[in-house]
Amino acid sequence: MSKGQVHIRCYNCGEFNANAEECEHCGAILDLVKRREQERQDYIKEKERIEILKGPSKVDRFFSAMTNHRWLLVRLVFKLIYGVWIVFMAIVMFIAWFIGVVVA
Repeated sequence: MSKGQVHIRCYNCGEFNANAEECEHCGAILDLVKRREQERQDYIKEKERIEILKGPSKVDRFFSAMTNHRWLLVRLVFKLIYGVWIVFMAIVMFIAWFIGVVVA
């Protein structure tokens, strides 16, 4: 072994490589940080793929069905209830924010 070279053992095949980011034998990534980043990206892509395949939830389907209902009365009642819910949540969030400001 020469002084200027760093020999890294491949995690995949067990062969030693000199100053390389990828294994010369099997092509695996040798840099631990890059390998973990690649694994993290693969994990995120897999989760996104599963979410796409799973489809919309029951709540999303219900909201879509009520928003696009063929009867005008059902759409209006749904929008009225939804609007009241949004206003209620805004008031509750304001009260929570106000309590947080007063306590701090």
